[in-house]
Amino acid sequence: MKIHVLLPFVLLLIAAQTAPPIAITSPAAEEVLRGPAAVTGTLDVPDFASARLDFAYASNPTDTWFTIQAFSGPVVDSTLAVWDTTSITDGDYMLRLRVDFEDGTFQEVTVPVKVGNDAVSTPTSLPPAPTPEGVGVLVPTPFLLAASPTPTEVPPPTPTALPANPVSLRRNEIYASLGRGALVILGLFVLAGLIIRIRRF
Repeated sequence: MKIHVLLPFVLLLIAAQTAPPIAITSPAAEEVLRGPAAVTGTLDVPDFASARLDFAYASNPTDTWFTIQAFSGPVVDSTLAVWDTTSITDGDYMLRLRVDFEDGTFQEVTVPVKVGNDAVSTPTSLPPAPTPEGVGVLVPTPFLLAASPTPTEVPPPTPTALPANPVSLRRNEIYASLGRGALVILGLFVLAGLIIRIRRF
């Protein structure tokens, strides 16, 4: 009975001794991160001085790290920081959790991750949409309007006859007028001659 009672405590003691004092528990290695990503881990070490969570490009020949969060005390299995991955370009990165001790030494762990905010998977082909039974799809038939080979001839306008001019004179009327005028003049000359002869007598 005593062994059964002590067994859970022994297992907890072994787990505590085997659990790493410095660890990044999330995200996992090679995980693709999008948007704000929660980083969880543990900072449970003696002689703790300070710690920080950094990131760098996977190819980092100059050993340049950018700080995400700094710590002034130990943290046990909780959220270390929320990393906004939208502020950086897509690619391969390294997360590093570094702890500095009071004696000037340090200990660190790294996790490789990928940032893929702009990567959008597109399906290669879409299945055809099912057509409901009893519903027909009508496709209109295209048609062309042929131009007339010869233009249609428009008839010329027909002139409208003008009304008769009331003051117009015919040829016969003109001749008759001239004849009457000549007779009047001739009569006047004869009358004038008679008057002159009468006065002489």
